[in-house]
Amino acid sequence: MPKNAHLQDELQERMQKSVWLIGIISFFFIILFIRLFYIQVVRAGTNIRLSKENQMQLQNLNAPRGLIFDRNGIVLARNRPSYSICIIPYKMNKKVDIVSNLLKIHDRNDEPIFDSLELTKRIKKAKRRRFDATRLKEDVSIDIVSIVEEHSMELPGIIVKTESRREYPLGKKAFHVLGYMSEIPEAIFDSLKEIGYHYGDNIGQAGIEKQYETTLRGKNGLEYIEVNAYGRSLGPIKHMPRKDPIAGNTLYLTIDSRLQKVAYKVFPDSLKGAVVAINPQNGEVLAMLSSPSIDPNMFSLAATLRSKSWAETVRDPNLPLNNRATTGTYPPGSTFKLVSGLAGLGSGKITPKGYMRRSCTGAYRFGNISKKCWYAKGHGRLQFRDAVKVSCNVYFYQVGLKVGDIIINSYAKQLGLGEFSGIDLPREKSGWRSGEEAYNKRFAKKKWTWTKGIVLDLAIGQAQIFTPLQLAMMVGALGNGEAVYRPFILKEERSQDGIVIKQVMPEIKHELNIEDNIIETIQLAMEDVIVGAGGTGRRARVPGVRVGGKSGSAENPHGEKTHGLFIACAPCDDPVIAVAAVVENAGHGGTVAAPIVGSIMRYYFAETEEGKELVEYYSQKKLKEKRKL
Repeated sequence: MPKNAHLQDELQERMQKSVWLIGIISFFFIILFIRLFYIQVVRAGTNIRLSKENQMQLQNLNAPRGLIFDRNGIVLARNRPSYSICIIPYKMNKKVDIVSNLLKIHDRNDEPIFDSLELTKRIKKAKRRRFDATRLKEDVSIDIVSIVEEHSMELPGIIVKTESRREYPLGKKAFHVLGYMSEIPEAIFDSLKEIGYHYGDNIGQAGIEKQYETTLRGKNGLEYIEVNAYGRSLGPIKHMPRKDPIAGNTLYLTIDSRLQKVAYKVFPDSLKGAVVAINPQNGEVLAMLSSPSIDPNMFSLAATLRSKSWAETVRDPNLPLNNRATTGTYPPGSTFKLVSGLAGLGSGKITPKGYMRRSCTGAYRFGNISKKCWYAKGHGRLQFRDAVKVSCNVYFYQVGLKVGDIIINSYAKQLGLGEFSGIDLPREKSGWRSGEEAYNKRFAKKKWTWTKGIVLDLAIGQAQIFTPLQLAMMVGALGNGEAVYRPFILKEERSQDGIVIKQVMPEIKHELNIEDNIIETIQLAMEDVIVGAGGTGRRARVPGVRVGGKSGSAENPHGEKTHGLFIACAPCDDPVIAVAAVVENAGHGGTVAAPIVGSIMRYYFAETEEGKELVEYYSQKKLKEKRKL
């Protein structure tokens, strides 16, 4: 083959290869062009939106929780600012060791603020909710916040949230009234998410905080903020829509914080029980204490401290979370003799001046059983007022037999005993009125049946159970002689601007259908308990004020000593305050419970404006009567 022909074939072959190469390269350029055209032209709007969303974030603005005040404007629950270190898992960078970097953060004392085991556990838990902010450390100082912000490049997915925490100035003195706040349990979060709650939000868990959660919570707001690639906030974006949060409403309670403090001070801290003070003219709860108590501020502590305190609380056999004022049920003991006596007088089965067929010799024999009086030597022959004053069991055994369980319980029901009071707190027990029908139903499984002799125990308050709140309502109603009012704690609701939104009005629960002369006899008998010779309530006296009351000792199957009870109202013929105290396993009510009631009443009439005005009124009234004589 000629040399030129060979060169020509080789050149033609090279040209063919070049054409193929140019074609392949051109093909890839065409694909790249088409892709760029699709991204930049066809998908331009979508990609611009996604780019902006990468810079923007919709942030929830928590509404300030409403404050809680007592009846005199003294703050009972308020908010304080707080910072929490949180993690948003989907923003984490796998190339960055978040745990190691967080463990490098130390406080002023050069102590690490995180525990490695706890931190790892929390981050692992947080990954279950990749798009939610989960707290890693709560209530940190501003110094720690600054460190986190300075090292944001090394902590992708870590943010600092500004929050508010609940603070209770009265601490454990008002725990069972106010309740507490804590983080929404994960088990119920999904159901609350539908009504606007966010992961990690706090919610009222007891007391007024729970009862009026919706009112106190307010309405959260929303705003768009600019964030960098590490999720750090660069501030709100101008010209973007914003929804301002609406603060929760302010609550004013019927509680008098001064009386609340007195009740806490005079109730023995080593004993269990409850105290309730109400205004029987309208149902306002002036004070409510349950012992033992806990400090609700512990729920605003850092997680580790809170967990430790909570664990101790739930393991406490004394059940400090229980509000014994509304859920504690106790036999009323001799305080119920007022009801039995009222039933006897109202039904005409007994008279104020009449005597029982048998005098008290220290015991009463009924069939083949012998029922003792607390006074072994016996009280002898007694009329009604003396029987109440010295609390003679034998007298009231015979009242029970004369009147019967049905009539006695009809008066007990009128006085609000053995049924829900309707108080505005989350939990309440109804108690239980004994009687033939109720007894047979309650103990059917045990195959116990009512016998006539049980009415002896019923008449002296040993066969039924009531709450301390019900006992306060009862004695208040005996004092006013007209009605039992539904007890309530919320007095007024106001907006953040101070505008009154709601005022709670008194509500009659039961009207009393009892003759005035019978009510007067009961009131005089109650007064005899306080000032009469041999009366069991001398420790509840108030200078210048007519106080009427009744002591009681209730049998306790779980201890050697009886429960001590005392109930009283003042002035006993037109009361403005009624108090009931129950002290568990403490002995006689006149000894342990009467001083508690007396201290609360003496403070009320000596220190509160309402009490002082009443004392002045009675002083002037007595002075006028003396001048007339």
